[in-house]
Amino acid sequence: MVRFLNVGKSRFRGASMKKYRTLICLITAGFIAIILAGSVSIHMQVRNYKEKIQILSVMAEGQGEDSLAAAIALLKGAEGPAGERGEKLLESYGYLKPKANWYSLGLRRDILQISLLSLLAFALYVLALLCLYRMSARKRRQELQELGSILEQFQNNDYTLKGGRSCPGGGEMGQVWSQLELLGERMAVGQRRLEAEKEGTKSLVTDISHQLKTPVAGLKACFEILAQEDLSPKEQEEFREQCRRQLEGLDAMAGALVNISRMETGMIQIKKEPADILETLISAINRVYLKAEEKQISIELEEGEEPPGFLIPHDVKWVCEAFINLLENAIKYSGSQTVISIRMAAYIHFLRIEISDQGIGIPKEEYHKIFKRFYRGAGTEVGQAEGSGVGLYLTREIIGNHGGTVTVNSRCHGNRRGSTFVVQLPLS
Repeated sequence: MVRFLNVGKSRFRGASMKKYRTLICLITAGFIAIILAGSVSIHMQVRNYKEKIQILSVMAEGQGEDSLAAAIALLKGAEGPAGERGEKLLESYGYLKPKANWYSLGLRRDILQISLLSLLAFALYVLALLCLYRMSARKRRQELQELGSILEQFQNNDYTLKGGRSCPGGGEMGQVWSQLELLGERMAVGQRRLEAEKEGTKSLVTDISHQLKTPVAGLKACFEILAQEDLSPKEQEEFREQCRRQLEGLDAMAGALVNISRMETGMIQIKKEPADILETLISAINRVYLKAEEKQISIELEEGEEPPGFLIPHDVKWVCEAFINLLENAIKYSGSQTVISIRMAAYIHFLRIEISDQGIGIPKEEYHKIFKRFYRGAGTEVGQAEGSGVGLYLTREIIGNHGGTVTVNSRCHGNRRGSTFVVQLPLS
């Protein structure tokens, strides 16, 4: 900021020197113009005096009507006698000497008045230029002070121009002001982004510590119990199995957190290439097949009127990961001997994939909450199941980065229960 202000001062100092040189040029030009105007006026007065003397000379050398006719001809602009003899006659009597006749006195008076008026006009012109220069310099100082105050605001993390002031005008100052407005907007956006990242980091640390608290406490309790010597082999095996499950949960959470961190920081780059979405879905089904088999849950892919394969641009690895999260979620919250149905349909601009289960269902007020990071729902059945609450969040991020959407519709009341997750991906 200080460097910017110093650069601004240097630019304004250079502009002031330029204005000073311009002022000198204007004063010189004004002086020359007034001198030329005064010279022309004096020349006209001298010419007028000579014409009057010529008329007097013609009248002095003539007699009667002849001299009067010659003088009238001169007054009308006609050519007449030069009146040289009359001029010598007037000169012999001393009437052509300075201050010897009324016309000579009038000429001197007019020349003096023209000279004084020229000097007065020049003085007023210089005074006006000096006033304009001082006003311009004062305005420049005020503008520089305003710029300094704005930069001090920026240093205090206040990126709004005082009172919502707009650009004071065009030219260099207008450009500087526009740049300051743009700089303030960018810095304000950066400040808000930093604050959002700070709050996000704080929330993330809080959520991670909350999610780690339960498995770590469980592991600690199991190890303390295993340290006792009065446990039977069967009890020891049960507590070791509990430790294994807790460690598997921690490992799954750590992997999910790594994926979330890489996704949010841009370390994971989605590379969309045309591929068969059906093959991606079948790959995800194969990854969760053993978990479904343990609970005797069947996964059925319903074929519609459209051909089973759809070539759409997507990142096979990450879209497969999103399908795995949805299928594992359906398996986790569904009872044994139930069915998970998958339906695919192509529309004009997008592909619709529905994954329906016969599980515990999701309350309507939680439709948007379940896609939040670490959210697992408020139901008792949800709390009893293992999970970290990051799978659906990661799924939404992956599908969103492909330009698609993921939503849920559920039945959680009455005899029929279950949830349907709808994934929509653009065809091109």
